[in-house]
Amino acid sequence: MSRGGLLGLLLLYVLVIGMALLVVVNRHHSRELFAELQRLEKERDELSADWSRLKLEQSTLLNQVHVETRSKEVLKMQKPSAGNIKVIRE
Repeated sequence: MSRGGLLGLLLLYVLVIGMALLVVVNRHHSRELFAELQRLEKERDELSADWSRLKLEQSTLLNQVHVETRSKEVLKMQKPSAGNIKVIRE
């Protein structure tokens, strides 16, 4: 085999090894990105569940019965008697 043929074969060998290394690096990066995607999806699901719990808690706290009960217990408020109600008209 001639010197030019050997040089071409060596160059081809180096290119094949280089491409194989690039494939390995690309697959590794791809797996890292997939793992991060799964972590972010899990975090999204947890945040969504927290949001649902908070909305449920908010609706419970804004419930008219709950507000009335808390106003009586904590603030010692009571409904005014009919004699204490004054209607103002303009």
